[in-house]
Amino acid sequence: MTATRRTRGPAADTRDRLINGTLQCLREYGEAGTTVAAISRASGLSRPTIYAHFNTLEDLIHQAVEDAALELSDRILRQAARSTSAAESIVEYVVAAHREFKADPVVALVVHTSLLPGIAETGTITPHMLNLSREPMRAALATNPEALARLDEIIETMVRFLLSVLTYSSAHTRSDDALRAYLHRTLVPALGLG
Repeated sequence: MTATRRTRGPAADTRDRLINGTLQCLREYGEAGTTVAAISRASGLSRPTIYAHFNTLEDLIHQAVEDAALELSDRILRQAARSTSAAESIVEYVVAAHREFKADPVVALVVHTSLLPGIAETGTITPHMLNLSREPMRAALATNPEALARLDEIIETMVRFLLSVLTYSSAHTRSDDALRAYLHRTLVPALGLG
């Protein structure tokens, strides 16, 4: 998944300031403490300017978290790209995602159901969630035509594993090496890549 490239200009610069201010507030105050007033102070922009770009505080927070997730995905993809096989690439993607999500409270909000459109209402993994992983996984599986034919199924299985390891800590998630070994024993066979 790659971030959308935007034409630079005053509106893009204002949007960037709003997103960066929101991310700063989320990191400093958490979701509950991130208010329009706090974002206004952090970004140096007025409340009317905020509302000229985003209809609601929730829309702004959602966009900031999604932008952070896209940036994270690019970083994770670069780490996973060093792998020598599709199975290794997917394992490294999950390991890097686990490490990054645990390190950054903003990106960790991606797994918070209120920020994943549809999941809170339906209890399902939505197309939006799958789309967030589509391009990185397509790149990871580029040399495996059989796996590419099952791309959506592989993404859904990977997302299920990732949500699980992000939500529940265990001996299998205590270190990158422990998680890597666990994923090779469980996720790789589940994906039919072992």
